Amino acid sequence: MKFNHIFLGLCLVFTNLSFCQDAPVDAYQDSLQNIIDSDVSKSVKKESLFLLGEYLVQRDPDKAELIAEDLKANFIKNDSNEIRRNNYIFAASHRWHGDYSTALEYYRGINSYSKRNNDSLDIAISSHFIGTISMYLGNNVESQKHLLEAAEIYNVVGTAKQKARINNTLAGFYLNVDQLEKGKQQYLKALKQFEVLKDSTGLASVNANLGMVYTDLGEYEKAEYHLMKQKEYNVVFPTLREMGFHHDFLGLLRQEQNRLDEAYEEHLKALKIRENLSSTYNLCESKIHMGEILIKLERYDEAINQLKDVFSFEEHESLNQEQRAYDLLAEAYEKQGDYKSALGNFKAYKTMTDSIYSKESIEIIAEKDALYNQHKKDAEIALLSKEKEISETKLSRSKSIMIISFIGLGLLTIAALALLKLNRKIKSKNETISKALKDRELLLHETHHRVKNNLQMISSLLNLQSKYVKDDNVFEVLQNGRNRVQSMAILHKNLYVGEDLNMVNIQHYFEGLVDSILNSYNKTESDVNLKIDADKVTMDVESVIPLGLIVNELITNSLKHAFPKDIKSKPEITLKMSEREDFYTLRVSDNGVGIQNDIIENGKKESFGQRLIRSLSKKLKASMSVTNDNGTSVSFVLPK
Repeated sequence: MKFNHIFLGLCLVFTNLSFCQDAPVDAYQDSLQNIIDSDVSKSVKKESLFLLGEYLVQRDPDKAELIAEDLKANFIKNDSNEIRRNNYIFAASHRWHGDYSTALEYYRGINSYSKRNNDSLDIAISSHFIGTISMYLGNNVESQKHLLEAAEIYNVVGTAKQKARINNTLAGFYLNVDQLEKGKQQYLKALKQFEVLKDSTGLASVNANLGMVYTDLGEYEKAEYHLMKQKEYNVVFPTLREMGFHHDFLGLLRQEQNRLDEAYEEHLKALKIRENLSSTYNLCESKIHMGEILIKLERYDEAINQLKDVFSFEEHESLNQEQRAYDLLAEAYEKQGDYKSALGNFKAYKTMTDSIYSKESIEIIAEKDALYNQHKKDAEIALLSKEKEISETKLSRSKSIMIISFIGLGLLTIAALALLKLNRKIKSKNETISKALKDRELLLHETHHRVKNNLQMISSLLNLQSKYVKDDNVFEVLQNGRNRVQSMAILHKNLYVGEDLNMVNIQHYFEGLVDSILNSYNKTESDVNLKIDADKVTMDVESVIPLGLIVNELITNSLKHAFPKDIKSKPEITLKMSEREDFYTLRVSDNGVGIQNDIIENGKKESFGQRLIRSLSKKLKASMSVTNDNGTSVSFVLPK
C-alpha cells in the first residue's frame, strides 16, 4: 500500500464537522417535525426547519436540500445571517452527495461574507470545510492556507470540540504531505481531546485514521485495535457510510498482512455499500482499492475495469484519486504485458504527481523555509550593522551619550516616582472597590436568605392554616398556594447558597422544587418515577420565577389528575429543559390518562392553574403546545 493511502483516513472528517444532535434520530427528528406541523409562530417554525435541515444533511441529504429550498422560498427574506445559515445546509447536502465542486462554491461564499463582517468563528468554520475539501481534491496550497487559518482562530475563540476537530484534520494534512510521524502525533492529540469530550463520532473518526497510520507503519496489532474501536463507536451512530469506511480500511490492513482473500471480501463489502450511497468520492475510493487488491490477486481485467471507472465521475474531480488510479493502471497493464498502455498511464501518473506535490506542496514547504532563513539572515545583518555603527561612533559621541544617559536616568527616576505614586493610588482605589463588591455580595446573600426565610414562613403559615380547614376545596387552594410560595423560596435558597447571585442552575432548582412538591402530596420516588434533565442550563432569576411557577402547576396537575387509583402502570413524570443558541425548550410530560380535549380546545373551562400557566407563558414570550399521546406532554419554546 502506498503511503498516500493514509489520506483516506480523512474521509471521516466531515462526520465530525456536521451539525448533529446527541438525541436518538427518531426522537429528535419527530420532535422538530411536530413543532413544524403544529400551530406555532412563523419564527419558531423557521428555527425548527433550520434545525431539522442541519440534522438531516448527512442522514438524508435530499430531504435536507428540500428543507433549505423551503426556507429560501418561504421564510428567508433579506437577512444575510439566515441566508448564510441556509447556505451551510445547501453546501453540506452537495458535500454528502460527493459534489465537492458545488459545495466548495457555497463554502467560499460563506467565507467571503464572514470576512466582510469580521465574524472570526464563522471564518474558521467555513475555512475548515474549504481546507478539507481542497485536500480531497489535491489542492494542497489552498488546503494548508485555510486549515491553518481555522486553527489559529480556534486556538483563540474555539470550543474544545472545534480544537479537537481541527487537530484531526491537520493530522490528515500532514500525512498527505508525507509527514507520517507528525500526523500520528496529531491524531493521538485529537484522540485524547475527543476522549475528554466523550464524543463518539470524533472517537470513531480518529480511531479509523490511526488504524490507517499504524497500517502504514507496519504495526498491525495497533492498527487492528483502532479499527475495531472505530467499529464499536460506530454502533452509537450506525450508518452505512461509516460501515463502508470500516470495511474499506480493514481491507487495506488485510492487504498489508498478505491476507488477500480476506482483503478482497472486505473491499467488496465496502464497494457494495457505497454503490447505494450518494458520495461518488467514497465510491471511487472503493474502486481504487478493489483495483489494487485485484492486481495482487492477478485478476488484471477486473482491476482495469474498476480503475477506469474512477475517471467517469466528475462531481469531485479529485487529483489524488486520479493520480492513484493512473499508477495502478500502469501496474496492471505492465503485468498483462501491455507495455504501451502501461507507459501511457505511468506518464499520466508522473504528470499528476508533479502537479500535486512538486508544484504545490513541496513549493510551499521550500518557500516557507526560504522565508524563515531570509528573515534570520536579515536579523543577523541588521545586528552586525548596528554593532559596527556603535563601534565607529563610540569615542566621538561618548560625552554626549553620558549626558543623555544622565538626563535619561533623571527622567526615569521621575517617571518611577510618578508611577509609584499612581500605583499606590490605584491600589487604594482597588481595595475600596473590592471592599464595596464584597459588601454588595454579602448584602445580596443576606437579602436572598431573608426573602427565602420570609417565603418559608408564609409557606409554613399556609400549611398550618390548612390543618384547620375542613372544606376539601379550600384545603386544596391553600396547598396550591403553599406550593407556589415554596417554588419561589427554593429559588432564593439556590441563589444564596450558590456562587452566582444572579444566575440559577436549572437542574438543581428543578430537583429541589420537585422534592418539595412530592413532600406536599406525601409522595416519594418509589411512588412516582421522576426524570429531570436540565444539565448545564442556567437562567437569570427574573425568568426562573415564572418558569418555576409553570413547572409547579404542571407537576401538581399531573400528581392530582393524571394517575387515578386504578391505573396499572407506574406513574412517570419527565421534566426536560435544553438550551439552544437563541431559545430554550421546556417539556413536562407524564404517562397518565391524558388531559381532556375540551379543556385544550375551550379556554373558558380552564382552571386557575391553567390560566396562570398561560399568563406566565405570555410574560416569558413563550409558545406553548399540548399533546395527548400515552399521557400528556406540554412543551414550551422560550426565546432568549
